Amino acid sequence: MQTFLIKKFLLLAAILILCAGCGEEKKDSPENALAEIQTALAERNFEKLSARVDSEKLFAQIYDDATLELAANYDYYKEKYPDDPYFQHDAEFLKKYNTDFRDLHLKFANDVRAAYFAKMPAPAIPEENPQAYVANEFEELRRVVNTEIQSIVVDKDSAEMFLTLKGDSTLRGQFFGELTFKLGFIKDGEKWHLNKIENLDELTPPLVDKAEVVWINFF
Repeated sequence: MQTFLIKKFLLLAAILILCAGCGEEKKDSPENALAEIQTALAERNFEKLSARVDSEKLFAQIYDDATLELAANYDYYKEKYPDDPYFQHDAEFLKKYNTDFRDLHLKFANDVRAAYFAKMPAPAIPEENPQAYVANEFEELRRVVNTEIQSIVVDKDSAEMFLTLKGDSTLRGQFFGELTFKLGFIKDGEKWHLNKIENLDELTPPLVDKAEVVWINFF
């Protein structure tokens, strides 16, 4: 179970990496919200992060949407990853499994978040403290991934941002590669907040590929 959780939330960590600076404006904007999220992650300031994103709600959205995407394309993953027991049943098994263990998995994600902001040191081996291990892997990835805003469309109190994340020339950076996220923002009063990852249908296949490489080589 710990191995599965580590693999699953390395994927989640990858989805949540938002690093490198963005320009600021006097009036609040989605760009400002993203910049403050990036600063909060770099400083490990949970209060600052919470002012711009409900991470617990975002984790749940990612988990539920990813479950549907994995189930919808289960036959593809079953054929592609014959050595992964998670993909060697059927779509209904996957949905039931993720539903049955949803609370446990989301608790793990929130525990990883707590370990990250507590700056908990990495364990000698993942099994000693899986939450701290994933938190430190997230920090290592955050340091080698740069971001670039491709476009933003604002419609009254909602906005969509296309954000490209690209790894640097290090081994970790090359492993991460390049991914483009479609982020949803909402405006609450005078402030913008990150609300959703909107293109998990496009992101799930390459992210599962990366998670499987980690699982095969390290677990």
